[in-house]
Amino acid sequence: MSDIMMTNRIVQIHLASWRYFAALTLPPLALILSLFYFALSLPLMVLFFITHYYCWRLWLDERLFALLNNEDDLAEFDRGMAQLWPKKFARPRSLADRLHGTRVMFFRAMISLLVLWLVSLCSVSYLALTLVE
Repeated sequence: MSDIMMTNRIVQIHLASWRYFAALTLPPLALILSLFYFALSLPLMVLFFITHYYCWRLWLDERLFALLNNEDDLAEFDRGMAQLWPKKFARPRSLADRLHGTRVMFFRAMISLLVLWLVSLCSVSYLALTLVE
């Protein structure tokens, strides 16, 4: 098995975690829906949509990395992507650049999920403290 194929398989396995990220947004979504008329729901909703944007990007990258099997596929891949995103794929990028971008996207997804949970827990704590008083 070539190095590129092994790297792509490893990347795809990690990118498949978008399912877990999306599932972990469900408790904060329930909180958003239960606090819909409170001001606290707006930042939670924004963080929820940001996290789901990153989940969508991870899902998309998982599918797109399945198309890359060797270095020769990069030029054809770029031509195909340029049909939809002409400016973004105007210059050729190496596989290392693509992997770096995917790694950045993966960590942004994790951070947005953690921030969503942190803000959710702080919101619940705040509401619990204000209801006690």
